[in-house]
Amino acid sequence: MNIRNAGPGDAPGLAELLGELGYPADIQRVARRLERLLADPASRLLVAAENGALLGFAGLHVLPLVEHDELGCVLTAIVVAERARRLGVGRRLAVAVEQEARARGCNRVVLGSAERRADAHAFYEALGYRYTGRRYAKQLG
Repeated sequence: MNIRNAGPGDAPGLAELLGELGYPADIQRVARRLERLLADPASRLLVAAENGALLGFAGLHVLPLVEHDELGCVLTAIVVAERARRLGVGRRLAVAVEQEARARGCNRVVLGSAERRADAHAFYEALGYRYTGRRYAKQLG
């Protein structure tokens, strides 16, 4: 398994993984999203691949913070294919995100996770993340 930057050809595998995460989208929509992400220098999308198949992905976004001197990093999404869970794929993706965040001058990584994802919460805590509060969202339009 190798961790690499996502590329335009990864849209089909990303669409499949997004469906497993609970965010189904067709390949064309994912391809447009991927194009937007790849053009954004503050964002990066990493994939875990083996023999041409995607096992998982993790996205990150670096941003300046008013409440801290250093940059912050948001782990925007992380998912591992059901067939590859408990094999270290998620851990390797999370470590790669943290390495990228450090390389970009960030001193923290934050993430959001739905209340219903108890297994994800246990995973994050095993990686050293702490529960720090709530996240709110509002749909615009």
